[in-house]
Amino acid sequence: MRKSNAEAAETRKRILATASGLFLKNGIADTAISDVMAAAGLTQGGFYRHFQSKEHLVAEANAAAFELIRQTLDAAVAGKSPREAIDMIVYGYLHQHQNPESVVLCPMANLSSELRNADEQVKAVITDGYARFVKLLASYLMRLDYSDYMGVAEAIVAVIVGAVSLSRLTVDAALATTVLDNAQHTVNLILQCASTSPRLDQAAH
Repeated sequence: MRKSNAEAAETRKRILATASGLFLKNGIADTAISDVMAAAGLTQGGFYRHFQSKEHLVAEANAAAFELIRQTLDAAVAGKSPREAIDMIVYGYLHQHQNPESVVLCPMANLSSELRNADEQVKAVITDGYARFVKLLASYLMRLDYSDYMGVAEAIVAVIVGAVSLSRLTVDAALATTVLDNAQHTVNLILQCASTSPRLDQAAH
C-alpha cells in the first residue's frame, strides 16, 4: 500500500533530521546514505523516493539545521531586550559544543572544511543560512541604533563562526576555551567601538 502524502512528508522530515545530526557530528564524507537510513530506521532502497542524490540530501539537511537554529534562538530570546538577545545568541553559538543537549550546531562552523568543496546547491544553502544569521543579529543591532548594523552583524558572525571552527581543531580543551573566551571579548569590543546614531528624541535637544 502506498504511503499517504502526510506519511511521506513525515518520513522525509525524519531522514532530514537524522542526516543533519549525523553530518554535524561525524562529517559529510564519513556519513554514508546507508548510515542515515539505518539511523532513521528505514531501508536504503527508499532513499531515492525522497532525494535525488547525497548532495541533494546534504543541501536539504543543512537547510534544516539552519531552520532549527533560527527556531531555537527565536524561542530563547523571546521577550529579551536587544542587547540581551545579542549576548544570548553570541554566547549560545560560541558554546554550542559545551552543552551536550544543544541543538544549535551550525554547519558553517562544524562543516566548513568539507563545505568548501561542496556543489553549488549546497553552497547556496550555506550562503542563505549565513545571510539569515546576519540579518537576525542586524535586526537587534538596528534597534540599538548602530549606524552600520549590517556591517557590525557581519563582523560578529565572522568572529564567532571562526572561533567555533578553530576551537574544534584543537585537542587542548584549555586552548579551545581560550579561543571562545577571546571571541566573546572581541564581540564586546566590536559592540563598544561601533558607532551609533543619536535617537531622534535625543537629537531634538
